Amino acid sequence: MSVERPAENLVATPPLPSSIWVVAWASLLGQVVLVVQQGVRHDDEVSVAVSIVLSAILVGYVCAGVVRARTVRLVVAWVVLVIGLIGELVGLTSVDASADGPLAFVSLATTVLALAGLAKFRHTEWYAWQRTRPSVHDGAPINGLVAIGVLVGVLGGLAVQVDDGLDVHISTAGRY
Repeated sequence: MSVERPAENLVATPPLPSSIWVVAWASLLGQVVLVVQQGVRHDDEVSVAVSIVLSAILVGYVCAGVVRARTVRLVVAWVVLVIGLIGELVGLTSVDASADGPLAFVSLATTVLALAGLAKFRHTEWYAWQRTRPSVHDGAPINGLVAIGVLVGVLGGLAVQVDDGLDVHISTAGRY
């Protein structure tokens, strides 16, 4: 006895686009650069652990929403990336070219790459299909992308927060 499926379930779902992987890997590289630039937090262990866990959960949640083309989480990703870009451009004006210059330019490049990937992602078949709000169990698995997002959150929670003077560093832990 065979169970007949509705025609909509028989349609092949589009594959995950490479542009969303670009966003993920650029975000991860950007967070690595942030940790290298600012260092690792040395607060009390509880504070660091809470920061890491909350950042990982938040960024993982936003990441899953971005990959599933959910409007609010996409807007959050765009806002964070644009603010990060502005902060990095402003930060370039006060960077010591010999010491911090290369890392500042790598950080800027990762943000530009993530923005370009996100812009291209919006025009993919996957994005259009996700806008139809299919079941979260349909389509390609997004576990790898969410895992990268969680790692971005962990690194964002681990990075030292800079809050002195006009030297502004914006943590772009919620890149997607």
